[in-house]
This record gives sequence, structure tokens and C-alpha cells, in this order.
Amino acid sequence: MANRFLYGFLLIVGLVVLLYFDHATGWSFGVFALSIIALPAAISEIARLLKARGIAFDRNLMILMALATLCYAQFIAAPPLVGAFKNITFGDPLYLIHVANADPYRHMLLMLPLPVFLICSFHALTSRNVPEMSARLFTNLGVYIYLVFSVAIIIWLRRVPAAGPWLLYFLIAGSRMGDIGAYLFGVALGRHKLIPYLSPGKSIEGAIGGLVLSALGGALITLWSESSGGWLRPIFHHWWYGAVVGAVIGFAAQCGDLIKSAMKRAAGVKDSGAIVPAFGGVLDLVDNFMLTGPLLFLLIVLWP
Repeated sequence: MANRFLYGFLLIVGLVVLLYFDHATGWSFGVFALSIIALPAAISEIARLLKARGIAFDRNLMILMALATLCYAQFIAAPPLVGAFKNITFGDPLYLIHVANADPYRHMLLMLPLPVFLICSFHALTSRNVPEMSARLFTNLGVYIYLVFSVAIIIWLRRVPAAGPWLLYFLIAGSRMGDIGAYLFGVALGRHKLIPYLSPGKSIEGAIGGLVLSALGGALITLWSESSGGWLRPIFHHWWYGAVVGAVIGFAAQCGDLIKSAMKRAAGVKDSGAIVPAFGGVLDLVDNFMLTGPLLFLLIVLWP
């Protein structure tokens, strides 16, 4: 468990360094490159979990749609300009692909599940196994929304001019510091099991500690942003705004971890893979972000 904590801390530091390099150079390709590498591996891990349960899933089709979605989010899509995003967008986004009259095609990211639904439906019709046709359709669509679309939303957040890096700093702090808090408080004070039928090692005390550190992370990122240009000031007017939203993000991160635990328990495996020392698979690393990215996007859109 100590090795897991150490590796987890080093991975957080590495992710922050990568994002800071992106931030300092003015580019936004570090997170994109990491996603291009990690997402196909995570899809392959989900395919193995589903295969263990005998559930039909089209891994290659999903990897192809994942790469297309990430490329669209990074190179073509316009950053979000809905709700409070209008208040934290400063400057113009960087486009590497310049297309004449491209505006109608730059605002379709939130509509991507619709063409994916059509593609999955048409593909399901090619299956000769009629009883599994509906399961294949909805499994493909569910994995796309849960995994691929969530990562695309995070890349979309990163591409918000000026404030984008700070949104990801906030996301990392709220998601991963909760992991650290859950471990420390769980080891020191853990007495009562949280949801033992999903994850026997998690405790109520650890979950509360995770929320405390997620709130602390949100507050610290808000204060750091305030001292470095105030890019988040239009929505987080005070440090305690960041603390409250950080705790909400931390709660979603813990739920994402439990969902991943449920997937592994249903498949009868301890880890989703063996590629990451002390953690297991890529899915064990990204589970925190599957709910937190879309949730942060939704909170900003609805921010008063």
C-alpha cells in the first residue's frame, strides 16, 4: 500500500509537470499526447473486463472513434463558450487546422454522441449474433460516453484560452489530492467500511479525509491562480469558492473510483491491467477523471 501511495504521488507530480510545461510554452499538446497513448490502453482493459463477463464489445471500433474524437477536440473544436465559460475565456484559441468557413464544424463536440450512436447502431446490424446485438450496441455507446467522451471534455477544458491550464490544475488537485487524503485518513483513522461489497479497503473516515484534501486542493489552486493573473477570478471570487467546488469534484472522483472497482469485481479481477507498477492498469489511474471532467464542465456552464 505504501508503494501505491509513493507511485501515486510521483504520477501526480509527473502530470503536473507535464501540464506546467504545456502552460509555460503556450502549447496544449502534452495532455493530448498523453490521452492518445493512454486511452487505447484503457479501452483494451475495459474490453478484457467485459470479455470476462461474456459481454460483446467492439474494441477496435472504439479505439478508432476515440482517436477521431480526441483529434477533433484538440485540432478542430472551438473551446466552450457557454455559460460562465464566456467569463474565463481570454484571447483566441490556437487552431492548427485552418479551414475556410469552418465555424459550423467547430462547435459540435457536445453533439458527438449522436453520430457515435448511429455508427454503433449500423455496426451492430452487421453482427450475425442477433441475441447479443442490443448488448453490443449499448455497451459500445456506454463505453464511449463513460471513457472517450469524458477524456474529450478534459481536452476541451484545457483548450480554453488562458484559463484552460488552471481548470486542469483544479481538476487534478480536486481529483488526486482526494486519493492522498483517503489513503492517509484511512490508514490513520479508518474504522468503518464505506462500501465493503465494492471495495473492502475503503473506509468512511478515509472518504471524509479525501473530501477535506480535495477542498484544500481546490482552495490552493484558486489562491495560486489569484497570484498568477486571476484567470479563475470571474467564477471563483474567493478561495472558499474553490474549496467548495474542490470538495464536490473530490466526491465525484471517489464515485469514479468505486465504479471502476465495481467493474473489476464483476469481472473477478484485482486490477484492470499490469502496465503501471503498484497500481495495475491505465484504467486504475484515470478512473478519478471519468466523472470529474464532465462535472467541472457542467458546474462552470451553470455557474451563476
